[in-house]
Amino acid sequence: MSGEPHTEVTPLDLVVVGGGITGLGVARLAARNGLTVAVLERGDLASGASSSSSHMLHGGLRYLEHGRLRLVRESLRERDELSRMAPELAHPTRFILPLYRGDRRPPWMVRTGLLLYDMLAGPRGLSRRSSVRPREALALEPDLEPTGLLGAALYSDVVMDDARLAIAVARDAAAHGAAIHPWTEVIGARPAGAHVEVMARDGLSGGERRLITRAVVNAAGPWVDEVRRRLVCSLTPGTPDPAPLMRPSRGVHLVFPPLTRGHGVLLTARSDGRVFFIIPFEGLSLVGTTEVEVASPPGPEDERADFEEIRYLRAELGRALPQPARSPVRAVTSGIRPLLAAGEAVGEASREHRVLADGPIVTVAGGKYTTFRVMARDTLARLAGPLGREGRPIHDALDPLPRPLGPGHPVERLAEFAVEQEFARRVEDVVRRRTGLWLTPDRGRVAAAEVAAVLARRLGWDEARRRVELQRYHDAVADEERLLRRAWEDP
Repeated sequence: MSGEPHTEVTPLDLVVVGGGITGLGVARLAARNGLTVAVLERGDLASGASSSSSHMLHGGLRYLEHGRLRLVRESLRERDELSRMAPELAHPTRFILPLYRGDRRPPWMVRTGLLLYDMLAGPRGLSRRSSVRPREALALEPDLEPTGLLGAALYSDVVMDDARLAIAVARDAAAHGAAIHPWTEVIGARPAGAHVEVMARDGLSGGERRLITRAVVNAAGPWVDEVRRRLVCSLTPGTPDPAPLMRPSRGVHLVFPPLTRGHGVLLTARSDGRVFFIIPFEGLSLVGTTEVEVASPPGPEDERADFEEIRYLRAELGRALPQPARSPVRAVTSGIRPLLAAGEAVGEASREHRVLADGPIVTVAGGKYTTFRVMARDTLARLAGPLGREGRPIHDALDPLPRPLGPGHPVERLAEFAVEQEFARRVEDVVRRRTGLWLTPDRGRVAAAEVAAVLARRLGWDEARRRVELQRYHDAVADEERLLRRAWEDP
């Protein structure tokens, strides 16, 4: 897209700013309810926290301590429904919760919490809780630290592929008429009669796109404050900047070779009492997370994993599984959570969401991955007036999401499918978010060359562009590996 700006003159019902799971969930529901909708995402789909989560659909055991029973019940219902909608991408998993002498939460409190967790999940929930003695716990996971072990509790949750689940939601939205525009950044808006004209820039070609719409949904995650300010001030010049809504935090995860015998493990950090997980994923183990408050809006430096966060996870893992913790780390992920501003410490902040309107701009802020469909329903309900849909029910069917390409396909076919069906436009899009190639021992370097060749053919790249795109991926992996090497070598 180059030359004169491309203007879509037929008014849309909705433009969604943000291609993470929240924005894609809004687009899916809107399209399924007969609305015309376009998604504008400044990077790749799910390239923020939606591909750097703890990879869990869960109720949130720690929210029980803070009395957020409604959020837990709602999340557990969504966990079960999403598992049925995307069985290839969401897998029930048994978790072990070791109980140690001197833990901040005594065994009776843990067992009471798991009883309540099962009750809130309802009769159709996953396998129920149980308890085992120390010897049985070590039989299940022999590498657990045995000193002070009192036994363990067992419970169930769901492990999912966050990026590919978000892509499946995008595909479902597109199948029902939504236009999906990754690598397209919104730069402003202005009144257009009874409508809004949204101006956006294509981040790959440099061209411009203009869309006419009845309403705009700001679903930019941790950047909603900045997008809201930009849109509100563009539409009504001279208006004071809206009050901030967000208090985002960074969460880091480390990827190891498999550390357990297939269980997830819920642990308590000895240094600060925080909960962290070991999660089986793609035959490996995901360890996390951290909680570091960052600015709103976050800057590029806020998105990168910090040396101290990696050392923190390394140390806490070593206390829980001394031998496996010595394994070399495979990768690190870093994402920024879109937390609502609140008075409590950032580690205790609510994962509930808020929907509010500034004229034709509706902002959805906060929330958690598991409840993205709830956020979408609340957003469409808030839009009922502006879109003339008062009194009309919102239908949110539990139809299966589009299936991903199954395992065993050659890299060339994976890349073709990613471009043709999954909106991929760069090498990293394919290697990191449409496949598990980034988790191979060489971090997808060999595969990246094949991916680049396919993208060059499909997207019309010349040889110089192919080399630049491939080098971009190699540079990103090399930067990550340098950070990990430094963190691992530093005592």
